[in-house]
Amino acid sequence: MARPRDQALRRRQLVRATNELVARKGMAGVRLRDVAEHAGLTPGAVLYYYDGLDELFFRAYEAGIHRYCEEREEAIADLNGPIAQLATALRMGVPTGADDVESRLLYEFEAVAFRSEACAQLMGDYVERQVDMYERMLIAGVESGDFHVDGDLRAAARVIVAMEDGHGPYVLTGQVTPADAERLFLQHAALLTGVPLRRLAASGRRVRPA
Repeated sequence: MARPRDQALRRRQLVRATNELVARKGMAGVRLRDVAEHAGLTPGAVLYYYDGLDELFFRAYEAGIHRYCEEREEAIADLNGPIAQLATALRMGVPTGADDVESRLLYEFEAVAFRSEACAQLMGDYVERQVDMYERMLIAGVESGDFHVDGDLRAAARVIVAMEDGHGPYVLTGQVTPADAERLFLQHAALLTGVPLRRLAASGRRVRPA
């Protein structure tokens, strides 16, 4: 890894190195010296940028949160209508495949939440932010008349997030393709909202070839 003069860039590279190692070896198998070697640095040099391995894990986890929260929120903000927004958010909620290191780290991190209150809080905030996003879309769709949802909209939003979390490991282990997971998510959304599946599938932005 090159040595950039920009400290912000160096920090991002170290987070990326941590992410790649966790995806390959699991959190329990990664040591600070591993990150340093992967980044072409000494352990002491890594500690110049981060207080230790725990902080690197947290920053790497935050990178995954950025992808599934900020990036999705920004993407749907540019779209007109709840149907396009829902279809796009669902597509972006699918891991890209077995080599999706950010998604793998998010699942690795979940086990730490049982032992760390700080990790549990971070994970809880991450889940609730996604629930908030889907709840806003469902409310907008019901108010516009595009969606016909029977029941508690927040509970429905929580089920969508649980569906994404539950199927992610199948994609990451190669048991389900990203395209298959996307179709399943859209089918669930069609059943939930009353929007025809064909219309949902044709709406929003595509994140992978049809």
